[in-house]
Amino acid sequence: MSLTKNLLQAAVMRSLRTAPPLPLVFLLMTAGAFGTEWSVKYNQQEICALKGSTVFMNGTFTHPEHLTVTAKFWFIHADPGVEPTDLRKDPVYSVRVECLTDDQKHFSLKLSDVMKKDEHQFRFRIITNEEKGRWTGEPGVQLRVTELHVEAPEEVTEGETADLTCKTTCSLTDPTFIWYKNGRPLTTKTIKNNQLHLQTVSSEDAGSYSCAVGGSQHLHSTAHSLRVRCEFNSFFSFFLKVNKCRTLKMY
Repeated sequence: MSLTKNLLQAAVMRSLRTAPPLPLVFLLMTAGAFGTEWSVKYNQQEICALKGSTVFMNGTFTHPEHLTVTAKFWFIHADPGVEPTDLRKDPVYSVRVECLTDDQKHFSLKLSDVMKKDEHQFRFRIITNEEKGRWTGEPGVQLRVTELHVEAPEEVTEGETADLTCKTTCSLTDPTFIWYKNGRPLTTKTIKNNQLHLQTVSSEDAGSYSCAVGGSQHLHSTAHSLRVRCEFNSFFSFFLKVNKCRTLKMY
């Protein structure tokens, strides 16, 4: 009996030594069946864009290799139990959007003529050949829309300094601010970030100021009129400046 038991144990051990390890077989089967997992990664989760500009929302995606992608699209509204509407089929967006993808699984949404009402959460969705093989990249990209606005004093006295600031309601990505006086670009004044600094103001600084951002120079802010109040140090300087000052007050 003991001999039979020993022979049986030896046979079992030989069988285990010649068979491939079970965990390895399982891993090979899993990789072949499922491959890459689902993922949608956006380059930015929040974007600030100028009203009237064109904006791009970019990212990458992956999906299980055994599935075949049949559709890729962007959407903004989703009701429970209802397939979201592709923005390219939405009458509000159809003429303003392009959905771009490539073989490396990069994707991009190009939205033109951005409007204030475009402030939504934009999401990318993938549809495959299996009913349950659908995926939405959460949380998506939050779009915020701003206009440029000049914040500055309305009147400055000669000899003083003045700061004009180009304001936005959200933070633009690496903006280069450009300033204009009476419609012409300013190149001789001190510009730092979004601020124009007027050192020792003179009557020549009076005028209509506006700002824009590099790449979207056609989207100016509303013009801001700056008046310069003349400072008279003597009776003679009054007569020399009075006519010019009266003219400047008309801005």
